[in-house]
Amino acid sequence: MSFNAEQARSQLLEFIVNSYMVDLEEIPLDESLIDEGIIDSFGLVEIATFLEKAFKIKVNEEDMIRENFGSVNKLIAFAERKQNS
Repeated sequence: MSFNAEQARSQLLEFIVNSYMVDLEEIPLDESLIDEGIIDSFGLVEIATFLEKAFKIKVNEEDMIRENFGSVNKLIAFAERKQNS
């Protein structure tokens, strides 16, 4: 099964909306969710767990860096890389 980035982005955004009581329009796709005050470090762990379940990938502690977790779009690119590796 190939990775569908649009579908994955929709799933992730739905998770963020439902988990962090934020409106979809308030979620920047290319900005840090932490810098924007949407999540905290615990939220990062919750998102990592969501990614593992939703996309059947393994997120290691060393994966949880700004390059991978710095924005919604970076999270989706990370999940795609992990799933394809």
